[in-house]
Amino acid sequence: MSKMTIQVAFDYTCPYCYIGHHQVLRLREEFGVEFDYLCYELWPEGMEIVHGPVKPDIPGKPRVPTRFEFALAASGVPKPRHFVDGDRIHNALEATEHAKAVGVAGQFVDRLFRALWTEGLAINDLNVLSSLAEGIVPDVDALLADVENRAFADKIVLFDDPAHATGVYNVPTFVINGKKFAEQPFSVLERAIRAVLN
Repeated sequence: MSKMTIQVAFDYTCPYCYIGHHQVLRLREEFGVEFDYLCYELWPEGMEIVHGPVKPDIPGKPRVPTRFEFALAASGVPKPRHFVDGDRIHNALEATEHAKAVGVAGQFVDRLFRALWTEGLAINDLNVLSSLAEGIVPDVDALLADVENRAFADKIVLFDDPAHATGVYNVPTFVINGKKFAEQPFSVLERAIRAVLN
């Protein structure tokens, strides 16, 4: 019997995809499911990177947790050592598509998430990508050539309009048995998988 495959639309620089990656690891361990990583680019070239408004501190006002901090707590996911909020990431996505093509997507995606959110590395830099690919990708030179030639540009879905045309409005979006689940807690994804497996 073939394993269940779940599609997940993601971008490395999305804080909620950091949580989503931890969900992927847990779901893989608990259910033995496989994942098809769909590369979505939140901040493609030409789009202005916009950060959320920074509210001024009010003396004496207690601090309120952010939406991301609430999501971390609800998911039981550790706070990242390095916080990322928007960045150009096209090279990393091209490299990910190469890793998919040679059958090592799971290992490579995990390495890049850890490099970005735990180690604070610039994963869009070609030298950094080369180093991270060592020991995972069979031919690192071929990976770099694909990145430089944008060999997989047609497989990377850009925000906003192209992404919305595919039904993806937020990342991560998990596709389980044809139904989309966007930025959902682990319990929701778990129930959806159990419903299919049972």
